Amino acid sequence: MTAQTPQPRLEKTGSIAAFVNAFTAGASLLVAVAFIGLGALSDPQQLAALAIANPMPLLAQDLLKFVSAATASILIVVLWKRLRDAAPTLLRVATAFGFLAVGLLLVNAVLSIFAVSQAANFSASDPNTGNALNGIIGLLGLAVIVANGVWYLLVNWAALKSGLLPRGLCWLGLVVGAVSLVPFLALGVLILGAVWAVWLGVFLWRAK
Repeated sequence: MTAQTPQPRLEKTGSIAAFVNAFTAGASLLVAVAFIGLGALSDPQQLAALAIANPMPLLAQDLLKFVSAATASILIVVLWKRLRDAAPTLLRVATAFGFLAVGLLLVNAVLSIFAVSQAANFSASDPNTGNALNGIIGLLGLAVIVANGVWYLLVNWAALKSGLLPRGLCWLGLVVGAVSLVPFLALGVLILGAVWAVWLGVFLWRAK
């Protein structure tokens, strides 16, 4: 069966989405390291204190999640259209995991914005509720990475088997997917995923 490639306009849209997705990943990494701090990301008490004293970096990171969700949705659709005829069953499962990751990311972002906006109230009156909410947000973040990792694995495996994406790009995507299944390597996933997105963006822009 011959695989169906997306129309040129859709591929250009996918290319732009891939570049924006890579930029968003880089911006999120910058905010996390330079403005939030790795210590705060691993310490709920520091994170709560930052949310009260200087919430802007946390809110900026949450807004970047919405951009990432939008661009990821476009990429899921573009790659589904490109690969679906070559591996229909695999792509249905991959697409389901992709949109599951997007949905979880949106829930994570909304809850995080709520937690940041209510941080002072939680600290003063109900710290246990704040801690529980932060725990849920953290678990959602891990679930996003894992679900997205499954999408990377399935999509790149289908592309590798069909030859519809460059082999090097597919192998990199498989590495991103595998690393996504290891929770403490989240920053590595962000970096490798950005490289994969740039490579995909270049390929889609040049595709005929």
